[in-house]
Amino acid sequence: MQLSLTQIAHQYLQSVLKAGDLAIDATAGNGHDSVACAECIHPGGQLQYIDCQPSAIAATSQRLAQMTELQCQIVSHLGDHAQILASLQARYAGQAKAIIFNLGYLPGSDKSIQTQPQTTLRALQSAQQLLHPAGLLLVTAYRGHPGGQEEADCVSQWMQEAIQTGGHAQCHSPENTRASPPQLWCYSRRPQKNKY
Repeated sequence: MQLSLTQIAHQYLQSVLKAGDLAIDATAGNGHDSVACAECIHPGGQLQYIDCQPSAIAATSQRLAQMTELQCQIVSHLGDHAQILASLQARYAGQAKAIIFNLGYLPGSDKSIQTQPQTTLRALQSAQQLLHPAGLLLVTAYRGHPGGQEEADCVSQWMQEAIQTGGHAQCHSPENTRASPPQLWCYSRRPQKNKY
C-alpha cells in the first residue's frame, strides 16, 4: 500500500527528531504535524508552531493539550510565517532539527486565506537559516486549487536552486492520482539515508 505524503513526511520527522530537539511547524493548520513533531522531541524538546488564523492556532493548541504526558516547551505564533520565521533567526539560527510546511489553505476553513508564493519564498529562506546542519526542511505543496500550481512551481524552483548551491532535495508525489497531485519536498544540507 502506498504511503500518503503526510505519512512520508512524518516518517522523515521520526528519522531526524529526537528528545530535546527544536522543531518548527511553519503552517500549523489543524495541528497534525505539530503533534507528530511533539511526539518525537518529548521529553525536553521545544516546538514552535505558526499560523495566520486564530482557528488554526486554537485547533493545534487543543490537539497538543490532549497529549497529557507531553513534556516539552511549546510556543505558538499567530501571524505571517515569513515574518515570524525571520524573527526567530536571531535566537535559533542553525538550531531547528526539523521545519515543516503544509502550504495552501486550512481544510474546512475559508479557502481564500491561503499561503502565497512570495511570502512562502521568504519563509523558506528564513527556514534555511534556522535549519540545523543535520536538519530537514519538509514542504508539501498542493497544486489543485487556484494559485496552488504557481506556489508549487516557486517551491520547486527554490529547491532546484538550493541543490545547485550544495543542498540536497527529494520530491515525492503520489502516482496514479488526480491530474495535479500534491508534492512533498525534503531538503537537507547533507544527503539523506532514508528513502521513502
